[in-house]
Parts: sequence; structure tokens; C-alpha cells
Amino acid sequence: MPFGALEKTIVLDLSNRLASSFCAKTLGLYGCEVIKVEPPGGDPLRWGTTGDKDNHNNISPLFIHLNAGKKSITLDVDTTQGQKILADLMLVSDVVIENQKPGSLDKIGLSYNQIKESNPSIIFTSVTPYGQTGPYKDFEYDELTLFAMTGAMNREGLPDREPLRYAGEIAQYFAGNAAAAATTAALFKRTLTGQGDWLDISIQECMVGHPHQIGRRAPYIYAGEPDLRSQPRTSASGAREPYAVGTFRCKDGYFSFLPLGPRMWPNIAKMISREDLMVNPKYNDTLKRSENREDLEAIFQSWLDERTREEIFQAVQKAGVPGSPILQPEEVHKNKQFIARDFFQNVDLPNGNNLRMTGDPFRFSNVPQSPITTAPEQGQDTKVILQQLLKLTSPEIDILKTENII
Repeated sequence: MPFGALEKTIVLDLSNRLASSFCAKTLGLYGCEVIKVEPPGGDPLRWGTTGDKDNHNNISPLFIHLNAGKKSITLDVDTTQGQKILADLMLVSDVVIENQKPGSLDKIGLSYNQIKESNPSIIFTSVTPYGQTGPYKDFEYDELTLFAMTGAMNREGLPDREPLRYAGEIAQYFAGNAAAAATTAALFKRTLTGQGDWLDISIQECMVGHPHQIGRRAPYIYAGEPDLRSQPRTSASGAREPYAVGTFRCKDGYFSFLPLGPRMWPNIAKMISREDLMVNPKYNDTLKRSENREDLEAIFQSWLDERTREEIFQAVQKAGVPGSPILQPEEVHKNKQFIARDFFQNVDLPNGNNLRMTGDPFRFSNVPQSPITTAPEQGQDTKVILQQLLKLTSPEIDILKTENII
């Protein structure tokens, strides 16, 4: 594991969805030993959209990303013997990460309230779409339904079109990160009290509490005003300089700008060497610049057309204007900032291929950084884990294998 902050902390990862899997991966980055418990057929995320469980070359990129650095044990928890083994693993573990429907673990005797009787220091982190209680607790979900149910989607998109959600799985990744932080806090609390805890993580609530969404709801919270969708390049208050907000073409690609408010206008005028515009009666206040934004944008665009992204990047840094070049995937991997910090790492996959993976977005000054390891093959650590943690013998493990328990 890259860091040793939580060394010797054993995490049982029972997850098969994105948010909880990312939570467990993040705990692994903190230094925990993460043991992924997979059913005999493998985690559904392992096979992606192909469903080809017999071709290990088809392991999904998402699974590799979410499970880098973990160990894997195969266990059929639908059987009585499999449930007993899982219970025994919980008794020697520090944390359990799970995303089952509320009440599912109770039915097989593996809920927090049942396990804590024998292991009072255990921490359960349950990551579900709507939490353990409430009328929605049993609802199914995906990123679209979560994003819609948080109110975040209502604000996104054009005013005369349907609402849109953000690309990717921001709600689930944000919830996974929040769950990892909460779990870490519970671990530190345990060092003081010796007692574990049950963390009820609602993905919906995580996204509703996202700082960006709180800001979006501010007009309603403080004034009862709906935060309606608006035309791009203007904020709800109209405070941005619309001619220089958004993505623009330049000599060798695209550049993105976000100057917030009229205080940026002098910086922009100086950056493009057009200080004369500052005293031009067409552009000498925010309202006029907004009314004449097409003329200003033409001037701005003509300046961009003559410059590369690197030249513009140097100019915005000097002028104090928020802006950044839009990098292509190949350029990201070759970016000198990432190279200087050794962010991307080459990882050897079980199928013999090599993958360049993202590293860790944090550093500990007093803990050496170690190489990232790839996601495990299905069940590759089953025997070792059962021997080390449960003290099972090789003949006992062979019987479990014969009976398809592992």
C-alpha cells in the first residue's frame, strides 16, 4: 500500500457498487489491508459490460481502477458455511464496507448489531443510495436517479431544454470519498474509546450536501427564490463577464476561462493589450459589456487565434485571470506537473499487459511512497487469508474448495 497511516487495519470489502468500492480503495490508499470478498462468479464490476467471466483479458477498466491494491477472496455467502466463514472474518477485522439493501445482513446474522456482540470494536460502513431508514431505503438506483433526486439536476442545462446531469459518476465518487473519511474518523475514535460504530452513508445526502449544491440552493434557502436554469456564461446574479466565460478556440486547441465578476475586467483588458477598452463608453461598466458581449468576444477571440495554449496559459498566470488549457488524454500523461510529482504509475496487469494508472492525490511528508499494485485476480488470496486470519489448514481449505464454498 502507498501509505502506512492505517497499517495493520483490516478492511473487509463486501461491496459490488461504485461508491462503496471507491470507499474501500481509498482506505487502502490510507494504508489499510483491504480484502475484497467476491462471490464465486466474481464481482459484477470485474467483467464490465462483456460478462465474459472466462476471459481474464476482459477485466473491466472500472474494476481495475476501483480495486487497485486490494486482496481478493472468493466466498459463497449464500451458503451456511460461507456465512460462517464471513462471520469469522468479521470477528478478526477492523472495518466492514458494504452496500447491501438495508436489512439484508440481518437476515443472515451478519449485521453490525449482531457482530458487535462478539467484536465490539468492529466498524461497519454501509453505503446505500438513500440510507438505512426512510421511505426510499429499498429503492434501486443509478447515477441518473441519484443526481435527479438530490435537486442537483434541476439547475443544469439550458433554460428551454430538459435538465441534465453531470458527466461521470460524481455523486457516487463523492459519497465514496465521504464514506472513507467518516470511516477514518471512526477508526481514530476507536483508538480512544475501544468501541466501533455503524456508519450510515446515504449517497443522496452526500450529494445534497456537496458544497457546490449548497451554493446552488442558496437563493431558495435565504430568499425563497428558485434557482432557475440560465443561459451559459452568466451566473444567477449576472456577475460574470460573459464574453470571456467558457471554452474558446485558440491556435492549437481549446482554452477554458472563468473570470468571476467585473473586478476581472481590467485584468482581461491588460492581458490582451487592450487597455483602451477600459475607457471605451461601450465597455466601461458591467451592463454595457454584457450588452456588447458579441463585439467584445470577437476582440477576445482574435487575440486567442494568434496564440497557443501554452502562450495563453502563461498570459493568464501573469494577468491573474482564471483560465486553463484543455488537455487531451495523451497530453495529461505527458504533463510536466504530473511528471514532476510522479502521479501516474505503470502497473503490470495479471494478463501480462501494462497499464498507466492514476496515483494518489495526497502525500505524507514522513511516510515513503510505495508503488501502486494492480487489482487482484479473482480469489487469488483466498488460501493465504484463510490460513493467516482464520488458522484453517490446507486440508480444510481443500474441502471448502471441493464444496464450492470458496
